[in-house]
Amino acid sequence: MISKPKAAIALTVGLGIVGSAALYMQAGGSAETPAPRVAAITPVAPAAPEPMPVALDAEAVTAETAPVPVPIIAPMNAPVAPTLPMPGAARPERLAQADAPEIVTDQALSPFGLPCGLTVTTEARPGAMVALDIMDPCQGNARVVVEHSGLNLTGQTDVMGILTMDIPAFESPAFFTVRMPDGASASALAGLPDIGDYTRVGLQWNEDRALELHAMEFGATYGDPGHIWRENPGTPARAEAGEGGFLTRLGTTDVDAPMLAEIYTFPRDTLNGDGTVRLSIEAEVTEANCGQDTLARTLESDEEGAVAVIELTFTVPGCDAVGDYLVLQNLLQDLRVATN
Repeated sequence: MISKPKAAIALTVGLGIVGSAALYMQAGGSAETPAPRVAAITPVAPAAPEPMPVALDAEAVTAETAPVPVPIIAPMNAPVAPTLPMPGAARPERLAQADAPEIVTDQALSPFGLPCGLTVTTEARPGAMVALDIMDPCQGNARVVVEHSGLNLTGQTDVMGILTMDIPAFESPAFFTVRMPDGASASALAGLPDIGDYTRVGLQWNEDRALELHAMEFGATYGDPGHIWRENPGTPARAEAGEGGFLTRLGTTDVDAPMLAEIYTFPRDTLNGDGTVRLSIEAEVTEANCGQDTLARTLESDEEGAVAVIELTFTVPGCDAVGDYLVLQNLLQDLRVATN
């Protein structure tokens, strides 16, 4: 179990938010817890043989003596070869004459021989989650931006140009837009029949600032089973059973200008709890984030399906505070929970 410091030092930090927020820095570390068809063509009957040429003395040839060309006449009742479809003919007429092979235009291929192009598909999952599948064979190891209900995330495709993300949805139908570095974009929808069963609170930030979202369920303290955070995230199955919530961490730092997020999901009609879930935002001061300006936002869903988004701006304490913890309080509303 982690023991937080008994004393907290109040810091004056600018918050670009609606309203005011108390911000504290605590000493101490993180928790020790953990082929085409061709029409048959009837051959044309051979034409009558041409007359044998007559040998003439070149000097004796005159206009009167020049041989007269003999016209070649096809025999009676000779079969006639079918004609090809005329360009612009109506579809039924073309089909009646012959099935011409389709013309395939050239298309760029990936090094693995797959056609280039972005495709995005979605699949609803339990817990109001969405499996987002992204594929662009010609953009392997590429930075991807995913947008959903005010949430912006970065991901990275693998060498085959494939990326899969499981994202907690904030609304239904859940609308996702995917943007690639070459300017290509695509969107997809997912219907979520169980979206109304859950409350969601999200924290999203730019750059790697080591922010953390903490949920203390029903009086839990640091290190307790009811303390839900990245070291003890819980599972969707836990929420489905009404035992409590779960945390999802999203995004990757292995790209330029990363955008990351943590989302806490809690069942509205929990079966095994009665009380309050306290929420807070914390950040360990590290050599990587000390003294850095931070852009972040919070997202909260309500029972009507709306999503409230609040922008945050603040500066992490200086590098002389490395090892301490920054605690942002009163930015998120505590969740009031009651059993049925």
